[in-house]
Amino acid sequence: MYWFLLFLGVLAVWLLVLALLAKKLWGQSKALTRELVAAQSKLDAAQSEARSGRTAEDVRARA
Repeated sequence: MYWFLLFLGVLAVWLLVLALLAKKLWGQSKALTRELVAAQSKLDAAQSEARSGRTAEDVRARA
């Protein structure tokens, strides 16, 4: 009986460690996704400006 309780305790600790690591990785992946979306938006805007022949300075000057 003692060994079984010890096994359950070790299993609980491992599950807790794995859950904390998964939470940390989930937060990092969300932040990375946010950065990638922002970079893609900047790239799309730059490509749109390049196709229209206007530079960022022209756009700011007109605003």
